[in-house]
Amino acid sequence: MSGSISGVQARCKQENNNIFYIHCYAHCLNLALIDSICEKSNTKSGLKNSSLIFDFLGTVQFVYTFLENSAIRHAVLENIAKESGQRFLTLKSLSTTRWACRAEAVSSIKKNYKIILSALHNICDDCTIPEIRAKGLFKQLQTIEFIFSLCMMEPILQMILIASKSLQSSNLDLLTAVQLINSLKKSLISMRNSEQYDETFNKCLKICKGDDIEIPEVRNRKVSTKVDSIKNQHMFVSKSEELKVTVYYKTLDILINGLHSRFTQESLDMINAVGNMISLEIHQTNLYEVLQTIFLISHEGLVAELRILKSVPNGSSTKAVYNWLDFLKENQRQNVFPNFKKVLIHFATIPVTSCSCERVFSKLPIVKSKLRSTMLQERLESFLLLLVEQEKLMNVQIEEVIDEFKSMNNERECSGSHMCEAVTWYIVKYK
Repeated sequence: MSGSISGVQARCKQENNNIFYIHCYAHCLNLALIDSICEKSNTKSGLKNSSLIFDFLGTVQFVYTFLENSAIRHAVLENIAKESGQRFLTLKSLSTTRWACRAEAVSSIKKNYKIILSALHNICDDCTIPEIRAKGLFKQLQTIEFIFSLCMMEPILQMILIASKSLQSSNLDLLTAVQLINSLKKSLISMRNSEQYDETFNKCLKICKGDDIEIPEVRNRKVSTKVDSIKNQHMFVSKSEELKVTVYYKTLDILINGLHSRFTQESLDMINAVGNMISLEIHQTNLYEVLQTIFLISHEGLVAELRILKSVPNGSSTKAVYNWLDFLKENQRQNVFPNFKKVLIHFATIPVTSCSCERVFSKLPIVKSKLRSTMLQERLESFLLLLVEQEKLMNVQIEEVIDEFKSMNNERECSGSHMCEAVTWYIVKYK
């Protein structure tokens, strides 16, 4: 799809050179996260990923698999949660398709940490046959590497989850999406300092002290003088310094570089120009020349309209694209500012994400099941529209649907599919 030489992007631009290829922002965010936690090296940034975070997520998945795939072990977990009186948060499994699962899985492990340790301890003691997996998992959860990864990744994944859900919104415009990604990038950059690391490491130490977990000493590899006679190899003094350099900073650097590389697209100049335009920045004339080329408007006319809008009451306080469109609808202002309106309308039609389209494919197996395998195309499309537009379906007036159903061709035999067509007609008409 993204091939700029012979791919779909190149073929579409042969028909219209002014169109933009915009990779789904929600997909880009998920790919940047995968690059930062994947075990393979990141060739784009030149940094080799830390295997500690990759192993940490593997342990999180193994906790879910071991406790939830057995009814007996799950019952032990629930009984311990009831005896402790704490609220038990359901364990979540990792998934390659559900992007929110990583944040949910890590949060559930962190909040149920002591309950999970007690459950694993009881399974090891009560089991007549030695449960090697339970003992190994119990020891793995009591390592400083796992606890540090838990304290570090939980806030990072929560921020990414908030941004991911916002990017999947159906009424999101491109300018808001770019601002959201920039805010996420600034938040991650603000975490990359000694103060934030010390706060994270202190949380890790607090959990370790509460569960009597020892902090091992650093194992420094001896370097032969024949290999490195200058002796410029850095040796870590403490475990805190080792985790800071090899895990904390490295993971944040790869994630920030991934966001920068994946969200650097050809449309950024156009997005910046629109952002300055709705902020009524008159002096950014070089950016408005970009809008003149893309949207075929008058550069001088746009600047003149911005000067007038800056003096209109309640006009300069409007910041969002959709708010500007609502503002122009009042008193037919769109006729007064044609260039400004044209840029906004064309910009609002540029898609940000493909999540809304992909939800239709997720609904398809629900509608076209084995019992409905002989369904024809017309009825399938009607059912899909009803299932996708559930919010509008709740507001359907049944009386009007019945009247429309009655007005259909009486020669045809009335059936459930015809009623479905009547409801579909109503939704499309009053959408």
